[in-house]
Amino acid sequence: MLIWVCALHCEAKPIIDYYRLKKSHDDNAFELYRGDNTLCIISGIGKIASAAACAWIAARYHDEASIAWINLGIAGSAEHPIGSAFSLNQVIDADTGQRFYPVACGRPVLPGSPCLTLSQPGDDYRHEILFDMEASGFMYSALRFSSAELTQSIKIVSDNLHQKTGKNRQQVSDLIHQNIESINRQAGDLVALNGEVAELAITTESWQQLKAMAHFSQTQRNRLRVLWRYLMNRDMSSEKILHELKDYRSATAIINALEQLGYQDSEGL
Repeated sequence: MLIWVCALHCEAKPIIDYYRLKKSHDDNAFELYRGDNTLCIISGIGKIASAAACAWIAARYHDEASIAWINLGIAGSAEHPIGSAFSLNQVIDADTGQRFYPVACGRPVLPGSPCLTLSQPGDDYRHEILFDMEASGFMYSALRFSSAELTQSIKIVSDNLHQKTGKNRQQVSDLIHQNIESINRQAGDLVALNGEVAELAITTESWQQLKAMAHFSQTQRNRLRVLWRYLMNRDMSSEKILHELKDYRSATAIINALEQLGYQDSEGL
């Protein structure tokens, strides 16, 4: 499944139209649109709203074998032309300094850019970095349910030092629509990768063995799936993983052990 996360309806409208998504009337926490294996959720403005929307929709679809995410919206820039589209390769939270590093799928369709997420609107732009209000909250939350390879953020420049269009909702939709083909190509690559990752989901037999070792909360189950997929993708067999975990008797200890295995594996790359 691919989940699009947009702050505003005007940002989501090109996606809703392009993929012919239909509004859900069964949900009232967030505005939600559905299609074939595709969802678009409208979070509202700000990193907290974006994080909450991700957590809410992930809980609704926790049985999915794998979820891919795209945060789509507008951003400010000092120098890039209005309408320029970027795939974020670094997201920095302006309040905490926390950094996130989305991983491109193969050869990226859109050029990369770092982005600074602000808590309040601002136009004190720095060169060579975008500014938004949602990306860090999106990354913080979505990475609890999927890996960095499946968590992307695409930003369209709506404001720069010379021109500001971000408050005009029709212009925002138009700017995103102008880039829809490139956005769709990048989304297609992500969906293909997500299909491969879904095949690495924990088997029923392995899951039963893990449940016999400890009780996992829903949050811990989501983290477990991410770590398991990563290790399986690194050609580590389920038998080997379970053998490494045989002496652990708590969910926290098991997840810590899997994180250590993943760390050791990444150190050997």
